[in-house]
Amino acid sequence: MKEKHKLPQEKWVSQERAMELLNIKSRTTIQKLRDTGAISYSQPQKKIILYDYDSIMAYLESHRKSTF
Repeated sequence: MKEKHKLPQEKWVSQERAMELLNIKSRTTIQKLRDTGAISYSQPQKKIILYDYDSIMAYLESHRKSTF
């Protein structure tokens, strides 16, 4: 919806939104990406983890395959 209405993208996104952007279903997979430093995150409280939107986009871009 934000893209459709040209609203600015949030800097930090929830785990659910990060998983949606990365098209993954497993919390273990996103934890591995976090633990290996593949994507940046912030943990403002013990049980709250937020993911850097730009880091997620950079991760996706770095794994992009060129077309023939």
